[in-house]
Amino acid sequence: MDNYQRKSIAVLGAGVVGLSTAINIQKLYPRAEVTIIANKFNYETTSDGAAGIFRPTSIKTNGDLAIIRKWCKDSFKWYHSIWKSEEAPKAGVHRVGGYVYGREECEAHTPLYCYETRKLSKDELSGLTGDPRYGYFSDTLMIECRRYLPWLLQWFHKNGGKTRVEKIESLSQIVNQYDIYVNCLGLGARELFEDKEMFPVRGHLIRVQAPWVKNAYFADISTYIYPGQDDVVLGGTRHVGEESLDYNEETFNDVLHRCCQILPGLKSAPIVRKWVGIRPHRTSIRTEIELKKVGSHIMKVVHNVGHGGDGVALSWGSAISAAKLVAQILYSDDAISRSKL
Repeated sequence: MDNYQRKSIAVLGAGVVGLSTAINIQKLYPRAEVTIIANKFNYETTSDGAAGIFRPTSIKTNGDLAIIRKWCKDSFKWYHSIWKSEEAPKAGVHRVGGYVYGREECEAHTPLYCYETRKLSKDELSGLTGDPRYGYFSDTLMIECRRYLPWLLQWFHKNGGKTRVEKIESLSQIVNQYDIYVNCLGLGARELFEDKEMFPVRGHLIRVQAPWVKNAYFADISTYIYPGQDDVVLGGTRHVGEESLDYNEETFNDVLHRCCQILPGLKSAPIVRKWVGIRPHRTSIRTEIELKKVGSHIMKVVHNVGHGGDGVALSWGSAISAAKLVAQILYSDDAISRSKL
């Protein structure tokens, strides 16, 4: 394949899914000219604000569970390799243990992949607040995108990748400029690719200075405490269908109140940052090829969107699948070129 004409590939979106996909395309097809097109990079993206704990569950992501488990495994293997390396601090990857518990056991809260999960004993449960009836301890990784995204982008550029800062209002802006387009736009795919299965889920979180917090806590689907390298993440909310960036103080106060019920000492912790983000959910994750007609042109598109609240956890695994779909198109094009020789 490398003996034939170089192909140009545009990855739309620079969140954790877009960057991961662009790099996996470079790995699979080194001679491709890969360009990331986005109007927001690094700290401006939704991914930057994500808590980043590797705790994918069936309740946060929709799709084929067997495929999602495969993506989890591939992603975890990747993050584990970073954690073992000297790049771990720069990339924002570190190991963390945590408690997941509640009054009613729910299988959907169980992580799909991690190092180890064990049930909590009665003595351990009695030491937690809220009178929990079930719980387990999970040994996993945390990926902090404020470090991870710039690290990925630097790697992408080192491999010869290009970036184009532009807000795409219509596909006519970019049609016929690249051989293949990869849609990693998140919620932006709803308008640009008329994907009506995309929907928003708004989330709030607070970052505080509390270096004494060493373990993670997850008390229900929306209340969590995650210790990061620089600060501690307190969350959160899951407002389905809401997409306004509402910095309502009552909402943040509620988040802080719930987390203080778990660890009362957080009440005096200095607040570093308050954040609101929109998770790009979909009825099921979309990773497929589409031939999209735009005017008189046909765009070859690979979709990789709809990861919801598990974008960080699934990004590398789904990026591998998306890169293979790109390669499938490239091999097909090369086969046609050879047949014409």
